[in-house]
Amino acid sequence: MTYIAGGDIQAVDYNSFATLVGGMNEIFADIHAGETSMPDASYGYGQLPPLDTVVVNAPVTAAEWAALFQSMRNCGEHQGTTVIPPLPVANPVPLETIVAFNTPPDAIVTLINTLRTNRFNVAPLQSSLIVGSDQIQPGGAIPWSSTLTFTYQIDLGTWDNARHFFNSGGSLNLNASYSPAVTPEDANWVAIFNTMNPLVFSATTTTPGAGINTGTGAGFYGLTTTYQSVYYKVPSGGYYYANSHIEVNAKLNAAAGTNGKIDFTVILVDGDLTPKAGTTVYRIDNRRATGSITYNGPAVIVNNNGFIAT
Repeated sequence: MTYIAGGDIQAVDYNSFATLVGGMNEIFADIHAGETSMPDASYGYGQLPPLDTVVVNAPVTAAEWAALFQSMRNCGEHQGTTVIPPLPVANPVPLETIVAFNTPPDAIVTLINTLRTNRFNVAPLQSSLIVGSDQIQPGGAIPWSSTLTFTYQIDLGTWDNARHFFNSGGSLNLNASYSPAVTPEDANWVAIFNTMNPLVFSATTTTPGAGINTGTGAGFYGLTTTYQSVYYKVPSGGYYYANSHIEVNAKLNAAAGTNGKIDFTVILVDGDLTPKAGTTVYRIDNRRATGSITYNGPAVIVNNNGFIAT
């Protein structure tokens, strides 16, 4: 590194800060498009335009330096990571000058590394919740005694859309309800849903609103093309609840890198074989980045593949 505090910025320095592996484009834009393996796949917010590479021995303009600083500010605001100091309060104004700042190069490297570490963080007011539609199993029309399985698919369009969605802190939030609560058995399903809600499926974890998840707890980057139990919970209650549980399974619809589709099943298993008259409702919301970093992909599509009652 040739850059020293108060000295001229060289192209090789700027590129190491901005466009190379370990630089801001790896977080802010996406230099790992199509990547399927961790950790590279988990970098990239998909922001446009990406920072430009400066030709070696060419001058670094104030505009290029300002764009680098702004990408840091945007990522920092999105994550809640403090970025000023060490960045100067204002960007330089001249557009065609070799710029120099009193910002130590080690401080810039440290900041970039901190932004890399915090890449999954989302600060308050930097995301929005998009409420989904109710997926209803009418108890009278589709009664169940031992199991009720609901299958749905989330479609984010492409693999890179999915990466950008989750990398920028996006999540898929499953909510459920059961009514009416006539029997103690009904009340237990109401209680377990209230404990689960919302079940937040994110880049690396699946987390219920409360209680302990005895499933794998895996998120998007933990999935394969085989279903795994990302959430598992046993209701409390009497002796006939010993074999009762709720299980949420997830898998990639196709090999990683192929598409942006994720398959889910929600399975209710009841140890009491009495027919259930209640109505079960599922709603899949999504939370996406909408602040200084914005998820630029299409709307999240929820495909309801129906209920199976036994």
